Amino acid sequence: MIEPSGTASLHEAESAFQVAFRTGDVVALEEILHPDVRYVGPDGITVDRAADLAARRSDVLVLDEVVELDREVQVFGPVGVSRVLLHLAGSVSGQPIDATLIYTRTWQYAEDRWIVVAAHASLGAVGSRAQSA
Repeated sequence: MIEPSGTASLHEAESAFQVAFRTGDVVALEEILHPDVRYVGPDGITVDRAADLAARRSDVLVLDEVVELDREVQVFGPVGVSRVLLHLAGSVSGQPIDATLIYTRTWQYAEDRWIVVAAHASLGAVGSRAQSA
């Protein structure tokens, strides 16, 4: 297996994910999300790929605005991690949302592309960047 060199390809994958996420492009999300991916939301509930995609297909989650405020990526051989601070506005089940969340996604480089294998979101704040010791 060919491994990625540097972080540029992971930045590109994260950008592609955000476009699909913002626009609700289920076909693109199906390509980016591993079949066994799990997502833990800020409420602590774990959602699998099928439930996540179903929510997008049925417009349970509608995003009017997704603004990236910060991004950090790391690559460890065929594994990558992205931490992204996003401001989201839209609705969930018809209820308005306006929140800043920090997303951590774990990526695997397989078949010459990055795919998301795990994800987590929690409430974030501007300045949520990693601190160095």
